[in-house]
Amino acid sequence: MSTDHLILCATARLARALQFDHARAQSARGMKQWALLNTMTVSQWLDALFEEAMLTGGLDVQQVPQGVLSNVQERMLWEAVIKEMLSAEVAGELFDVKGLACMAQEANQLLLEWRLPFPDAGYSEETRQFLAWRREFVSRCRQGGWMEAARYLDWQIDMLANGAGRLPDRIAFAGFDRITPQMARLREVLQQRGVDVLLHHTGLGEPGHVRRVLLADQEAECRAAVAWAKRQLAENPGARIGIAVPELAKLRGTLARLLDDALHPSWVRPAMVEAPRQYDFSLGQPLHREQVVQTALELLRFFSQCRHRDKVEQQDFSQLLQRPYWSHAVTEADARAQLDARMREWLPLSMSMPRLVRFIRREASSEKAPLSLAGLQAHINAALDILQAQSDRQLPSAWVDVMQRTLEALDWPGRQRSLSSFEFQAIQAFDKVLQAMAALDVLQQPISFQQALARLRELVQEQIYQPEAEGEVRLQVMGMLESVSEPLDGLWVMGMNDHSWPPPPRPNPLLPAAMQRQHGVPNADSAVQAAFAQVIHQRLLHSAHRVVFSSAAKEGERELRLSPLVQAIPLREDMPEASQSLAQMLAEHDNKPLQRLDDHQAPPVAEGEHISGGTGLLKAQAVCPAWAYFQYRLHARALKTPVNGLDAAERGTLVHLVLEHFWRGRGLHDLQAMDELQLEQALAEAVRSALATYMETCGEVLSDAFAGLETMRLTRLLKGWLALEKMREQPFTVLASEQQQKVVIEGVEISLVIDRIDQLENGSRIVIDYKTGRKPDTRNWAQNRITEPQLPVYAAFVLSSPDPADAGAGSTGGDSAEISAIAFAMVKLGEHGFAGLSSESVLPSMPVLDDKKTREIFPEADFPDWHSVLAHWRGSITAVVDELKRGEAAVLVQDEKELAYCEVLPLLRLPERRLQFEHMQQGEGK
Repeated sequence: MSTDHLILCATARLARALQFDHARAQSARGMKQWALLNTMTVSQWLDALFEEAMLTGGLDVQQVPQGVLSNVQERMLWEAVIKEMLSAEVAGELFDVKGLACMAQEANQLLLEWRLPFPDAGYSEETRQFLAWRREFVSRCRQGGWMEAARYLDWQIDMLANGAGRLPDRIAFAGFDRITPQMARLREVLQQRGVDVLLHHTGLGEPGHVRRVLLADQEAECRAAVAWAKRQLAENPGARIGIAVPELAKLRGTLARLLDDALHPSWVRPAMVEAPRQYDFSLGQPLHREQVVQTALELLRFFSQCRHRDKVEQQDFSQLLQRPYWSHAVTEADARAQLDARMREWLPLSMSMPRLVRFIRREASSEKAPLSLAGLQAHINAALDILQAQSDRQLPSAWVDVMQRTLEALDWPGRQRSLSSFEFQAIQAFDKVLQAMAALDVLQQPISFQQALARLRELVQEQIYQPEAEGEVRLQVMGMLESVSEPLDGLWVMGMNDHSWPPPPRPNPLLPAAMQRQHGVPNADSAVQAAFAQVIHQRLLHSAHRVVFSSAAKEGERELRLSPLVQAIPLREDMPEASQSLAQMLAEHDNKPLQRLDDHQAPPVAEGEHISGGTGLLKAQAVCPAWAYFQYRLHARALKTPVNGLDAAERGTLVHLVLEHFWRGRGLHDLQAMDELQLEQALAEAVRSALATYMETCGEVLSDAFAGLETMRLTRLLKGWLALEKMREQPFTVLASEQQQKVVIEGVEISLVIDRIDQLENGSRIVIDYKTGRKPDTRNWAQNRITEPQLPVYAAFVLSSPDPADAGAGSTGGDSAEISAIAFAMVKLGEHGFAGLSSESVLPSMPVLDDKKTREIFPEADFPDWHSVLAHWRGSITAVVDELKRGEAAVLVQDEKELAYCEVLPLLRLPERRLQFEHMQQGEGK
């Protein structure tokens, strides 16, 4: 080994930072060439030392352990041991094996690193179990020739003590806040061999200038720290500052958002998500949160289901179609979106993989709307061929090979787009996880693909991924255990409340608590934590020229107390500045008020422009003009939510079909003439015909069991409804069912589908619309804006003739046959009835215009007779159509409950409008 000065660092991050600072300092001095600073972690140095000793003959290869277990391998072995030993226990299946394995691994590591004595006979049941597991664990390690990392370090130290390896003249230790007995022995051995052992100080010789601030809550702390950082960098662009956070994992997202708003407001655009920042986090995120890796896991899980003929969920495939990291995601993006919409319309929520593949093939070859999905089909078929060819159980390395080939067959991570630096680094990290999983062969027997996938997901979730920062970072956001590589100009330390700092104790439950306290094991008790926090506190005081400690007064409604470590620091009286969000900064830019634009006016309907939508268009315009504009003129639509079986709309369609078949050629006399058996037979025939029509229309074959259940439901529901119809007093014949009609109102063509038209003996007609859901509100028929316009449109605008077949499409004017009632038929179990309005009593319990209760809604002064009601409907609906033609598209909603079926609700931005109104009212109140 070189005799140069060696610095052994507590973390690899500190080792890299020391090298970077050294290179920057040499460059600042004008140096063109310089020797690299020799920095490593302890494990990196010892591994290199013994590798050199073996190559030079200074260490017998036979003395070297056959294998050193990685952290993952060690935990897997603990899991296997614990699972087997618990299998004999009565309640073994109730234990969290993975959690126990983590605690056992930690307990074993503590025993080795802290030289803890073997627990005596007075230990607890938990300790007894652990010692039994440990005996089996050590036995298996000996049989396999393995060592866990802590035991391997002991072996390395023993070899050093025996003279192995060439050592440098001087070794300095940097960033070690806590020295374990194992590490202390390493220092002793190095000194015994003549090495000059030093401490490498990265901080100031004297504490920096310290102050303390008290903020309202944790959010206020974050905003104050970010504002402080922004000001420091603005005053001194070359400054190097830091923010230390005890709960960095929890607050990482909040701080990143605030720092972007404060330091990089112009990078709010998606294209700048990976642009170099002035700040960097010392703590990364779990690898599975990276979209490219998440896509790989979801692809493997989704397509693995074909091996066991499991049902696949449509929503899972829909999410995959939106991911850009596989197949021809760029060239087939539009086709994928169309496929997603078609799937939601025609496929159930759960289905078999073959059915999904057939559907994609059918849609791709459809003459009506062919989709360019050649790449998607080829990649799916290739992946399925690979997975279906595998045996049920294989070693982890074999499954890793299958996973890699499957992802390659699916063209992951995609070759039609270039990868960003962050994506490339995430893929590299994922490859390392796959390699770690393949190394589990030494521990595991053959496993199933599902078990392999579960293990892979665990490893990816545990892998912390932090992409390398680009450019020179001026602001470090770090955890409390992270040491700085050189003194900072300023440091803000957050979270100085006693519930988080010192951190609460967390003794290992598998070791005697008294033994942990006696030997000062980390997390043993409050005294140990307080002593350790004091060491960290002193390091922080020497880490920067100016140090600010902050604490929060409250967390929600709970009052917080100050950490005892900072109570002696004087409190700053003035309140620090708070960082603003990007929206707040834009609102206050140049002290100019926001300009408000009235955007209620859409382009008027052009001459000859066709607007489809039927009476739904008129309903939307009456309820909220913006709804009509977005949905019917701009054709915005909500994607359908798939369900298993039939959804509410499809069940309603079946009710319509059954009643259409039943009433064909029949009237009240025919219904009343049927006895119970005849009624059941006629209804059964109508149900069979309806189901056949439905399956033919939608192209789906219902299973016999499902068809049987649906037949029972329809029969029960409609028997009750027909019993109500049988009680009608005025004879009628069903003149038409599901009649399609078109009318033109002020030049706008409206399409209608009338569920049923009854003709009474006096020639008058009743227009009926079946409802199987909620009861419509018919009181709005007396208002200026009719929000249930379907039946009023027919009554007021459609010309009816004695024979509906002779009714001209698009005809307008007065009726040749008087309409005596319009009614919603509520076909619901336990709620059968009619709701609407009639000129005379023609339907059971139906409101009549001249009834006292009805007159409260339709005052006689405004509606003296039935014809005045029809005239009101004509005028009201015409006014709504005129409004539509003018391009009125304001967000005007009287009752938000009427937006229950609005498909463009997010576009109306109602919460923002409510917030604006509140701000306006507050401003007026001032």
